[in-house]
Amino acid sequence: MTKYLVLLESPSKVDKIKHYLEKNFPEDSFEVLASGGHINKIADSGPWGLGIDFQTMTPTFKIEATKKKNVSEILKAGKKAEKIILASDPDREGEAIAWHLANLFTKENKQIKRITFNEITESAIIKAFGEMREIDLDLVNAQVSRQMLDKIIGYMVSNSLQKSTGLLSAGRVQTPALKILVDRDKIIKAFVETVYKKIFVIDPKQNVKLFLYKDDNNLVVNDPKNYYISEEQAKVIKNNLSENYKCTKYKAKEFEVRSFKPYSTASLLQDGFSKLRMSAAQITVAAQKLYEAGLVTYIRTDSNRYSSDFIKEAKKFIDKNFKGNLFKEAVSVKTQTNAQEAHESIRPTDLNQRPENISSQIEDKNMIRLYNLIWWNTVKSLMKGPSGFYHNWTFWNNGYEFKQSWKEVLDLGYNKLDKSETDEDVELDENDDEISNEEEIKPPFEFKENYVFTINKEFIVSEDAKTSPPRMFNQASLVKELKELGIGRPSTYTPTLSKLKEREYAIPHRGKPFEVTEKGYQAEEFLYQKYEDFFNVNYTAKMEENLDEIAEGSFNYKDWIKGIYEELSESVKAQIQEAKTSDIKCPRCHEGSLVFIKSKFGRGRGCSNFTTTKCGYREYEQKDGTWLEYVAKAKENKEKAKD
Repeated sequence: MTKYLVLLESPSKVDKIKHYLEKNFPEDSFEVLASGGHINKIADSGPWGLGIDFQTMTPTFKIEATKKKNVSEILKAGKKAEKIILASDPDREGEAIAWHLANLFTKENKQIKRITFNEITESAIIKAFGEMREIDLDLVNAQVSRQMLDKIIGYMVSNSLQKSTGLLSAGRVQTPALKILVDRDKIIKAFVETVYKKIFVIDPKQNVKLFLYKDDNNLVVNDPKNYYISEEQAKVIKNNLSENYKCTKYKAKEFEVRSFKPYSTASLLQDGFSKLRMSAAQITVAAQKLYEAGLVTYIRTDSNRYSSDFIKEAKKFIDKNFKGNLFKEAVSVKTQTNAQEAHESIRPTDLNQRPENISSQIEDKNMIRLYNLIWWNTVKSLMKGPSGFYHNWTFWNNGYEFKQSWKEVLDLGYNKLDKSETDEDVELDENDDEISNEEEIKPPFEFKENYVFTINKEFIVSEDAKTSPPRMFNQASLVKELKELGIGRPSTYTPTLSKLKEREYAIPHRGKPFEVTEKGYQAEEFLYQKYEDFFNVNYTAKMEENLDEIAEGSFNYKDWIKGIYEELSESVKAQIQEAKTSDIKCPRCHEGSLVFIKSKFGRGRGCSNFTTTKCGYREYEQKDGTWLEYVAKAKENKEKAKD
């Protein structure tokens, strides 16, 4: 009999995994414990409180105060165990947690192994137990490097930001995300709309909706590169048109709509927000619970692929449960340059666990709705979509060019399915607008060129229109933008959004776009005036590339991080020195100036002469943006008098 100690991250997995192990390995004994995530953090010691030895480029770790009880139990159990199995999550963060747990037993002569699994199912756990390995130190180095980078940039620049503006935090990913929002907000606020006319030939009964594309000078109309049609121009154009429209071009093109694609973390966050109107935090919490319940695969992934084994199982399920020979391989999604594809896309662990079945097992409504979304998206991503032909006609009328298209659906694909009460997986296009599945009647046009279509001039209409600025980002579209720019990773999206809200830089209203605050504008302006080189998008994306190379064992991270620290240190020192002076005189002593102070009461300013003349003037920013002097309460005044 071998005595195993199996160490997980989450306590909610313990009983289930212990049951699987005891059932399949009855000759051995198992104790299964949870670390509760990270047990260590980098100490707040040394220069700048960074906890890093910049000679050896190694951080000093200390056990988290809240994890001391967990660590004590793990150490106690480890003494009795013959083998210790580290089963933290299957990503860089999980690898680092495994490494920290292994380091608890450096003085013990224990056999320590690492296992990973992408789903909490019996088969996955048993398979993982048969594939034990050593800790991957390259993955550990990548995660520790990320922690050091985040602390160096976060602590040092935040210190400078606080002393210069009174605002609280900057971050390696948070700051570029804020700039994306501020830049878009500036464009929207500076936008000046143009009112113009659109010209159509419309007969709803026949499904005729020709739109004017080019004028009699062969210029595309209502195009910012050319011009927008005015009311006067619209009248002239309508007068110039006849009743005859000659078809100068006809083209038919096959199509198949495949809007459902395997979920990565980013796309799950996007759909959860757009389709369910859940916040990124709600989606992340619900998804984690579903994973821990063994219902879905690991939720932090860049992958857009399913395993070959799952595809085989899905084909059998779809062929058995749905009529119409609907199965089709998932759409191949272009992989992000730095994607971490160590595991699969997010999917149900067992398609037989249908949404209507799990609804009776789970009380949490967010979990139920999110599981519905994941289940239906997975099934439909492996089905044929609606298909047929796009028909496109171009007509000429006295020098003017009109166009119309018609979508002829010949096979409904997954739209054949009866709508289920659990199917909230509506189809959205790239702009998050719902795709209409209503069939249109065929327009009265021929499928050829060089014929004339006649329609009375009374069907020529002009409609009012106006130009619009680009849309403000919401939580879903910001995550999409960050992913496309190569900024951040699956584990950083939700914390980044939360930090923007927590610091009151950008408010993510429920189901609506972000609202960038004045504090957000002030923070962005300061950070990009003083530290643009450290926060520009390309630099941040390059950092992610370097971290990926560290994970592959092909990059010298120590020299790289040391160089960043040394360069940033000089900039921050200079900026903090500049922040010690201000043009605002102290209203009490009239000698010192008001400088920003760090306080639990929020944004505050105090007299710069506090250390010399002991002038204790303080004031704090109010909700309306004004500043109010702090007056100590009577009890506080008495205590000062005693001193």
